[in-house]
This record gives sequence, C-alpha cells and structure tokens, in this order.
Amino acid sequence: MTNLVLETIARRYSCRTYTPQPVTREQLEALTLAGTQAPSSRGGAPWRITVVTDPDLIADLSASALRLIARHEPAAAERFATRGTNLFYNAPAVFVMAARHTWDYTSEDLDIGLATQNITLAATSLGLGSVICGFLTQAFRDPKSDDADRLTARLGLPRGYEVRVGIAVGHPATDGTPHAPDPAAVTYL
Repeated sequence: MTNLVLETIARRYSCRTYTPQPVTREQLEALTLAGTQAPSSRGGAPWRITVVTDPDLIADLSASALRLIARHEPAAAERFATRGTNLFYNAPAVFVMAARHTWDYTSEDLDIGLATQNITLAATSLGLGSVICGFLTQAFRDPKSDDADRLTARLGLPRGYEVRVGIAVGHPATDGTPHAPDPAAVTYL
C-alpha cells in the first residue's frame, strides 16, 4: 500500500550535511504550522517553537552544548570535531523545541516528540533535510556556566519553558539513507 504520507515517512532520514542555501520564510512557516498541528495530551499544546536562523545564535547554542558534551561524553564531542561541523551540522535553520512544565511528566515529552516528528516529516515533504538534535539540551545543563540563563534570554523563552530538543533543517548537500524498519519489533495478536 502506498500513499503520499507513507512515502514521506519512508524517505525521511537524519540529514547531517547541508548546503549554505537558506530555508525560505514560507518553508519555515509551513514547518512551524505542521509542528503546532500535532496532537497533544488533553489538547494542552505545551510547546514553544523558536526558529533560529541567526548564524551567531546557532553557533552559540552549539558551542554551549559542545562544552558540556566534551566534559561528559568526549567521544561524542570528538565525532563533531572530526566532521568539522557544529552540533547542527551547519544547517541554516534550527528549531528549538521547548515545553512548559505540565505536572504530567509523560505527556510533555510525548507532546514535544509528536510536534518534532511533524516538523521533520513536513521538512522531508518539502524536499528539505532534517536531523533531531537531542544534545541541544546540554547547552542548558552546565552548572559551571551561565549558558542556560543567557541562551534562554537570547531565545526569548518565557519563564517555565525548558528546551527539550532541537531540529536542524536545511537543504541536503548529499543524499541520505532512511532508517531501516525492523519488522521483528512488531507483534500481531
């Protein structure tokens, strides 16, 4: 069985090489709309999506996260260094996905995941590449720096919102390989 949605899901991959070509405002708005159309627990929509195209802010987010990663996960930091890239693989746009605390710990992470998946699938449908960057949270977790407060202010995040994930988006520089499905992970009863 095929249809446009299933074909888009099958084509999506984690893009780690981007051209410098900017993502258009129209594309960015389409992606944010897709994110905000995600279902959420009890309709709460706890997300705050901040679209960053300012190269200096993208570099600041990356450097802040990579400082903490270098101390706690040196192998991961080395992978970025050997690729000659930043945390977002030099993508021209980064979606910072934050959630407000809802006192329902399972739903806010699930809700952010649903909005994130909508954005990445919409990016694929528009011919863009994307990669989900969980390491972004490290930019907000270093107790030895003022990065969290400084970056929260630069992003304009309201009080009570916590960054949960980032999504790098841009025009792919190379073709990628979609994730291979694992039929063994499914049971029919």
